Amino acid sequence: MKIILILLLSWVSFANAFVVEVEGQAPINGSINQARQQALEDAMRQASLRAEAHVVSTQLMSKGAMEQDQVEIKSQAKIKDVEVLWEDSQGGLYSVAIRADVKPVQMCQNQGNHFRKAVAVTGFGLVSAKQTSLGQLQNIEQDLARVFINTLNDGGQMHALDASHIGLYANPAYAPSSQNQQRHLTTSMTLAQNLGAQYIVSGIVRGLDTLSSVSDKAHSEDSWLTLTGLTDEPAKRQFAIDVFVHDGFSGALIFSNSYATQGKWNLDRMANVRFASPAFWQSHYGHSVKDLLANAIDDVSMSLRCQPFMAKIIKTEGKRLHIEALAGAGIRPGDKFSIYRSGTFYNLDLEPRVELTNTDMKATVKQVQPQFIVADLAMSAQQLSIQRDDIVIAW
Repeated sequence: MKIILILLLSWVSFANAFVVEVEGQAPINGSINQARQQALEDAMRQASLRAEAHVVSTQLMSKGAMEQDQVEIKSQAKIKDVEVLWEDSQGGLYSVAIRADVKPVQMCQNQGNHFRKAVAVTGFGLVSAKQTSLGQLQNIEQDLARVFINTLNDGGQMHALDASHIGLYANPAYAPSSQNQQRHLTTSMTLAQNLGAQYIVSGIVRGLDTLSSVSDKAHSEDSWLTLTGLTDEPAKRQFAIDVFVHDGFSGALIFSNSYATQGKWNLDRMANVRFASPAFWQSHYGHSVKDLLANAIDDVSMSLRCQPFMAKIIKTEGKRLHIEALAGAGIRPGDKFSIYRSGTFYNLDLEPRVELTNTDMKATVKQVQPQFIVADLAMSAQQLSIQRDDIVIAW
């Protein structure tokens, strides 16, 4: 009998993007162009490993004897802005040195399912409404959410639902925290449980203000002209947001990050530009915002891909379960789900908390309807004490 042992030895990663300079090599066996391409690929692989290394050892044993002992290094990182520093061929080897920006991509231990998760994206809270007056960006609360919705849907791995008309935070300045009756801060949101989605994406617009240039022109007589807009020099404007992801079943905060950038507002100060309009995106400021949002949405998408697929049981009948999941989730007959009992307990602040208990049972999908799926158990749901509002999970 052969036994395969796969051991995770180490996972080295760095949180932020950074610039690396590395050298790649390839043997010249024929075409110089082919050797150069292979050397470039080797250099980019070295750059990727600088950002993140995932080391796995695979050992194959047969009757107590080692037949295979293999160490594999994997890396997932985004590489951009590659610049060739120098290249040379010597001694049958082609060498290329590059400089590149690399950003680690989080690797999930559990990425076994292919299901599209239902994600509701709510409106973004606005800390200071008066900061939207330049360019008339009052639509940012809804249209910023729609940028997230459209981009997540275009990615094909999420089913993003438009909840941009809903504002989750009564006081955006303190989001995502709120004060309960015991005057303790909490990030649990009851509303998140009622949106009909597995995960909730929300956020706060913390800053849209123009940046003062007084520090750079402290002794300039016309510095006040820049601040009041009476000069032709474009003002620098900030864009600062916080993004949150909550679990829709428990209300727990599973992702939170802050993003900030700035750009020149090279548009007419009196123009009715509106957020996310063609004129907005074509401006210098709009380009900076677009790059920042691409990174933010990518981070949200990665955090969601690392989460399991979950759906509620809405009906039990003998060995049959009806599960609340859309056909667009990519579920097919024959797919299997683990079943978890859903319970509620209260913490010291008397706030409800959801507790999931593994039943060690699986349900097999038999039918896929547009708004629900039907799955079968090995025995009746009543025997297993499975009931409505229990949860199925695919890791």
